Amino acid sequence: MATVVSGSPRSSAPAGPAAPAASLPELRPMWRRPATWAWTAVLAVGLVVPFLVSDYDLFKATRVLTVAIAVASLNLLIGRAGQISAGHGALYGLGAYTAMILVKEAGWAWPLAVLAAVVVSGVAGWLIGLPALRVRGMNLGLLTIAIAAIFPLLLARFDELTGGTIGLQLPGSPITAPGGLALTPEQFQFLVALLVLAVVLVLLRNLTTGPLGRAIEALRVNPLMARSEGVDVNRLTLTVFGISSAVAGLGGALGGLVLASTVPDSYSMFFSLTLLSACVVGGSRTWAGSLIGAAFIVYLPDLISQQIGATVAGQWSQLAYAAALLLVLFFLPSGVAGGAGRLLARLTARARRHPAP
Repeated sequence: MATVVSGSPRSSAPAGPAAPAASLPELRPMWRRPATWAWTAVLAVGLVVPFLVSDYDLFKATRVLTVAIAVASLNLLIGRAGQISAGHGALYGLGAYTAMILVKEAGWAWPLAVLAAVVVSGVAGWLIGLPALRVRGMNLGLLTIAIAAIFPLLLARFDELTGGTIGLQLPGSPITAPGGLALTPEQFQFLVALLVLAVVLVLLRNLTTGPLGRAIEALRVNPLMARSEGVDVNRLTLTVFGISSAVAGLGGALGGLVLASTVPDSYSMFFSLTLLSACVVGGSRTWAGSLIGAAFIVYLPDLISQQIGATVAGQWSQLAYAAALLLVLFFLPSGVAGGAGRLLARLTARARRHPAP
């Protein structure tokens, strides 16, 4: 006689504790993430710095912040979207000249001039992105290098508008504190640049997360795969180029108004390559890398000139840029900020696995 066994083997097995979901990523609120606290500390220190250092040091630090905005635009374009650009120095200069012309010749208030510079640079970047729909990789890099080389020549050619080789100068920076604020011009300029950089980094970080961030990442990894997944590659490429160029123009507008001077030689092809090296040295896929890279290219010439003199400092600065770039590419492929982040993550993971008794 056949024996009928009721139930399934799964139901007859003894019930045990649920398996821990160790493979799932840990989702923590924004306020519990170490990066949030680190950036909050940096912002708090930045708000105090203007009242502790000299105006000259503030001037140099403000230049670091304006250059960091341009480097962050390269981080979006190169590190996140995988597009090559060696001509962002020209877009930085376009923003500077647009703001200076509107303030000096048209009498605009500096906030409106900065907004107009953002729009002009964004449109220019969108136009530059059109060839990127057909050429990629090395050919795109050569195209942007050509743009960086032509830009100073165009500035010198249209001298009635740009001042030619002399450039444009203002008697003083128009970015000054309102009457109710007891701040020196240098203090106010630093605080404005700091807040603008903070807003830019937050917006870029939010832009590269979520569905749009996944589409940008797919564009970087493989455009054909992204197109097969339903991503409009052409439209996304133009959008990223436009946003990146607008951010670069924002940094240039603030930088030009802080200096109260724009000269074609300041936005040469070498400056574009310097921005590119700052992106690589700092870390093209980390937003903190924009600050590190900007500080690298702003303070390095000063350090060299203090050691060997200003006469030959320019040549040695170029050599230092090249040497630093080679060292980072060999030993820190993800940049200084990326390497530091990986080291911190390893130490944190080790501390969790082996807690102190």
